[in-house]
Amino acid sequence: MNARFLRKVIKFFWKHEIIRLIVIILFIWVVGAFVLWIFEHEGNPEEFGRVTRCFWNIAVYLFSGLDSGEPKTTAGRITVTIILVLSLGVVGIFTGTVASIFVERKIGGRRFMPPKNISNHIVICNWNEKGLSIVRELRAKALKIKRPIVIISDEINDEFFNELIEQEEFKKVYLIKGDPANELNLKRANILDGFSCIILSQQSAGNYADAQSILIAMSIKQLCEENGCKKVHIVAEAVDPKNFGHLNKAGCDEIVSAGDFALRIISQSALTPGLSKVYSNLITVSEETNEIYQLSVPSQYYGKTFEELGLDILKKRDKENPAILIGVKSSGEILLNPKQDRFKAFKEGDEIFLVSFTYPNLDSLTN
Repeated sequence: MNARFLRKVIKFFWKHEIIRLIVIILFIWVVGAFVLWIFEHEGNPEEFGRVTRCFWNIAVYLFSGLDSGEPKTTAGRITVTIILVLSLGVVGIFTGTVASIFVERKIGGRRFMPPKNISNHIVICNWNEKGLSIVRELRAKALKIKRPIVIISDEINDEFFNELIEQEEFKKVYLIKGDPANELNLKRANILDGFSCIILSQQSAGNYADAQSILIAMSIKQLCEENGCKKVHIVAEAVDPKNFGHLNKAGCDEIVSAGDFALRIISQSALTPGLSKVYSNLITVSEETNEIYQLSVPSQYYGKTFEELGLDILKKRDKENPAILIGVKSSGEILLNPKQDRFKAFKEGDEIFLVSFTYPNLDSLTN
């Protein structure tokens, strides 16, 4: 527990540079004042006889130089020399950091750069005609959690994007101009702390669009491996279904081919009239339609069957937000309406899929 807390503290200070510098300056200030008082308070009481006076002198040394009391002992002079040397670096860096924040907000703001400490966000690599619809779906009013979005692309015009950010759903949507496969751009997007990543097909790449998507996925995978962190969940758009295997090996967790997907819906709708409207309802986020939600299995259902949880959810059906259990994800395998011989009982780490209007509250459903 202590080690986990320590890691969180270190991660917090690593992300917040200005706070880290303030803590360092305070440390130098406090330690320097007490060390100077120990060496100087007896032989130089006028300048260093009180601790409060030592704090004042150290503050002057840090920010102005040797314009305050002058130490008389050798140890005191060494201490002040060290503080003066440190002030050139630490305080200089602090001043430069503060200045860079204002410059970044003034200049970088126009360039739509994301904040350095952005996390739990969605990164969109590349941009095409589907991009607008995807962003609007991700920021739909019906969603309770609206995650920040970072777009990495060199094909979006600044003026076009400037018009977009005036719209409500494009708040906290940021743009990094450049190649999504470039490691520097991925670091700027803070991909390591992202919630998920969408790779869209780059139309300008033509027949090599999937190859470019593979390169992006490999860059993300390698970056995560080099930093020893869990790979972000990658969803990729494929032009050719034949490239699914290559995209999967490159690190893509889910691959969607718009053309192939559309053909399947057309075929199924011909066999089951009206089915296209069912699919449309499920994949459209709005207050009037149902969506599919993925949640962790409540701990009280470990060891219980799919039928038992489904029955309890139906019995305690929320009139305002009714939910239906449709599937389970267990040991990495997704099973919809699982047969008893395929899925026996829930265990820790399993997740379930529910159909409901808004994000379901399992506490109210199962207690």
